[in-house]
Amino acid sequence: MATERWVAGSGVGYTWTAAFTSSTLNSIASGNAILSDLQIDNTLAQDIFCDVCIQLGTATWTTTNGNFIGIYIYPFNQDASTYGDGRFTSSAAGPPPNNYNVGNIGINTGTTIIATGALLRVPLPSQRFKFLVWNQGGVAFNASGNNVYYRTYNRQVL
Repeated sequence: MATERWVAGSGVGYTWTAAFTSSTLNSIASGNAILSDLQIDNTLAQDIFCDVCIQLGTATWTTTNGNFIGIYIYPFNQDASTYGDGRFTSSAAGPPPNNYNVGNIGINTGTTIIATGALLRVPLPSQRFKFLVWNQGGVAFNASGNNVYYRTYNRQVL
């Protein structure tokens, strides 16, 4: 009988790694999206999954139910110059197209807190890509302290 287990990816593996530089997500307005300034190259590693974790600076999140942060993967296109639909290279009003959405991270509302959350087992493309974040939190991101991290892994059959 075969046994399966998770193993660290050949890319960044289990090391939490920045998906955006530290200032890219600062002060992003609610309703806006932004493409990462960091490219992830999965052409050699060929990792299959990643986990994505957000940690947003302290803010008073609105009390509206259903607030979230959308996480998207924008693939590097065959024209070798654009990612996804070519939008959101700077903060702009969303929404991004659904075909790039890999999940949403809910936000606790009503108090001044640091928002944190994660998406697990996100399928990775076998090419270069960038993450995109869509702020549906009801308020702008804090002016500092906003981070998105990822780590990669695969399944191994023994």
